[in-house]
Amino acid sequence: MEVNKITSKLVRFLLEKIGIKLDAHKLKKFIDLGFIIVEKILVKFWKLYPLYFDFYDEMTENEINLANISKDDAILHIGSGSIPATSILLAKKSGAQVTSIDNNPRSVKEAVSCVLESGVADKVQIQHAEANHFPVDKFDVIIVSQGIRSYKTLLQHLSRAMKSDARVIFRTSSSPSGEIVQNDLFLKDIFKIGKIVAQKKNALLISILLLKK
Repeated sequence: MEVNKITSKLVRFLLEKIGIKLDAHKLKKFIDLGFIIVEKILVKFWKLYPLYFDFYDEMTENEINLANISKDDAILHIGSGSIPATSILLAKKSGAQVTSIDNNPRSVKEAVSCVLESGVADKVQIQHAEANHFPVDKFDVIIVSQGIRSYKTLLQHLSRAMKSDARVIFRTSSSPSGEIVQNDLFLKDIFKIGKIVAQKKNALLISILLLKK
């Protein structure tokens, strides 16, 4: 069995065991912190990038199908981090133009290098920006990464400022049973909830399709 498959199974096992002892909100914070730590470590070892990209490959494919993404869509990825795997995979798989933003200057610098190394600089643009004030009304698809701080404020901003026909994909942690956690039920007040995809390969992550009310 490949190393990445073993790693994914181990992570899922540990999170499910931890999930029994933690409430859903604490579990989400634990998973989000884990992704950030792993990324900060891997960014220093470029030879391990394929392992990280493989972790996001199926998730990105699922989200392309979830939001019916095509090469004609303008995509905004919020929270690209130091290794913008999602943005790069989206560009390669769909052929769409992707704008990827992060509020950490160091992460942006590292992400730019990663995009250049991946050969998609003509498709992926990395910007340093605060998502809560970023103009989103020109984008057809908006992806909100896990690990975004103050994500409720951000999603409220998106619900007001997004185009009427835009699609938002929100990555978040589910309960151990696969349901939307109590802390995320506010989504129903500001969006129409579309389909939900469980990212079985990626611990307890789910991708929720959100549409403008």
